[in-house]
Amino acid sequence: MRQHPLFQIIVLAFIFVVALILEIMPWPVGLQGFRPSWLILVLIYWALALPDKVSVGTAFVAGIIWDLILGSVLGVHALVLSIAIYFVAKHHLILRNLSLWLQGVIVIAYIIAIRIFIYLIGTLLYSATFNSQEIIGAVISGILWPWVFLLMRQIRRQLRLR
Repeated sequence: MRQHPLFQIIVLAFIFVVALILEIMPWPVGLQGFRPSWLILVLIYWALALPDKVSVGTAFVAGIIWDLILGSVLGVHALVLSIAIYFVAKHHLILRNLSLWLQGVIVIAYIIAIRIFIYLIGTLLYSATFNSQEIIGAVISGILWPWVFLLMRQIRRQLRLR
């Protein structure tokens, strides 16, 4: 049963649904920017672990769903996530061999770049404001990366997702 492709797709979809739920979970008003980027963390992990199955297309679909949930301009998150995950998938062999803490630093840089690009696109389309707390949220995401990585790897190994 675990080797069945439909089972693997359902497990991956469930993981992405949980990441989206964590993404939209309410936080206190003053702490919204400190929220970790759960969807990006999950996308980066699966793009590193299974780059032939979870790549640019998955990032695009996740970005469209994220745009629909947030009510933002359709395609902004999809475009930025697709570009970011393209580079992760392209360099997955190099990134996979780095230590978890160095990967965490790279995740911080990726998330900061993603948030800045979303802000720049938002500035072009409408008058967006940048919340400087989002930089701290990216740092928190990078600190959480080793644990997210280990949890996702444990799930992947136990369920034999390939």
